[in-house]
Amino acid sequence: MLKLLLDRGGLYDRGKELGWKNMKDLGYIASMGKAGGGRNETDPRFVSLFSVFNMTFPDTSSLLKIYVSILDGHLKAFDLEISRNATKLTQLTMDLYLILIKELPPTPSKFHYIFNLRDLSRIYNGLCMSTPDRFTNMNQFLRLWRNECMRVICDRLITVEDNMLV
Repeated sequence: MLKLLLDRGGLYDRGKELGWKNMKDLGYIASMGKAGGGRNETDPRFVSLFSVFNMTFPDTSSLLKIYVSILDGHLKAFDLEISRNATKLTQLTMDLYLILIKELPPTPSKFHYIFNLRDLSRIYNGLCMSTPDRFTNMNQFLRLWRNECMRVICDRLITVEDNMLV
């Protein structure tokens, strides 16, 4: 149906008479992820109707820089003991994320094991809701980090072995 709209510039009306309706002065923008994980291949003839831009997944060093700057900016108001560990915490989070991607891929029985940048952002969102008056030392902040990781990641895991891995 979308191919018909783009190719011919219109659609058939769904009424009894199936009258043709022209669509004019419309622009189309589409986005998609790669096939796999429940996503289907897109017909190459349909894709050829668009200008295609490929955005590769950011590498680990780019992700590290992004999340270090987020956490570093938030922790400026905190005690020096906490603020100077932003890079280490981010490295730990990235290591955990990479282990999840490698060791816990989605399977038919664990189809919900899809971990992406949204999960990292949820962890950092929880960390950025912290305040300096509630977290005065590194142990307290580490407990917060652990809690955020447990809530975002471990609540999805269904086997004891998977939980032990994390």
